[in-house]
Amino acid sequence: MTRSESEPQRLSVGLRVNLNKKLDDLIIRVFKFDILFLISTIVVFILLLKLKFIRLFSRTNLNSILEFMTSRFWPPETSSVVQENIRFALWETIQMAFIATYFGTLMSLPVALLASRNLTPNYISTPFRLFLASIRTIPSLIWALTFVIIFGLGPRAGTIALSFYTMGYLSKFQYETFEGLLSDAVEALTALGASKIQIIRYVILPESANQLISQILFMFEYNIRAGSIIGFVGAGGLGFLLSYYLSYFQFHAMLTTLIYLFITIITIDFISGLIRKRFHDPKFDDLSV
Repeated sequence: MTRSESEPQRLSVGLRVNLNKKLDDLIIRVFKFDILFLISTIVVFILLLKLKFIRLFSRTNLNSILEFMTSRFWPPETSSVVQENIRFALWETIQMAFIATYFGTLMSLPVALLASRNLTPNYISTPFRLFLASIRTIPSLIWALTFVIIFGLGPRAGTIALSFYTMGYLSKFQYETFEGLLSDAVEALTALGASKIQIIRYVILPESANQLISQILFMFEYNIRAGSIIGFVGAGGLGFLLSYYLSYFQFHAMLTTLIYLFITIITIDFISGLIRKRFHDPKFDDLSV
């Protein structure tokens, strides 16, 4: 057998070995996932039994819940005064979410770069990671309550609370994205003597742009939902209105508020999906070259 004839055979054997190795790795990962899922299911089932949670789904309880919902909440309030109040509070919530996402993004990007282990040494990245973890540890409702105490009632406290919370979570998403990038281009520019600023400008940000945009849109959606909750502690928005209706047992108006919120969330989710699809189009990948 000549050298030219044996070369394709060696390549074929190498490809089969590589394929078998990848299949083995895939089988191992699937097996680990199945084991983890089985253990989680058993743990959840034990907890449900311990907490007697299954009793909530008895026929008596379900009938009681259905009767309460139909008698207290239905039909929704349709008066012009209630709807005007809801639209005002909803617009206030959207403004809070937009401003919080904007300032949270401005704060998160430099912090995420400093927290990335592939861009900064451990003595710099570790303190920033601990700082971000401390922000995420505190729920957004507690942040809102803290700033309500400092700045008083109203949307200003809610906007500042959401801005800090956005920075905490968005920075985590971003530095994980930066660390997941292929290091070939970074090493090549480093070998050519490029500075950290140049590497960030010409490699890190362009290569991760699509993911960063998706993360920002996700946080905006989240802030709409969170903005409807933090109002319960006086931070403005729909939450403040929901708290008022709940306190005075105005359940019909409360249902109308929830319907407005549901339609808003669905609309924003649809628009965000269109934007994500546009930026994930392959033709936009050329922008990062």
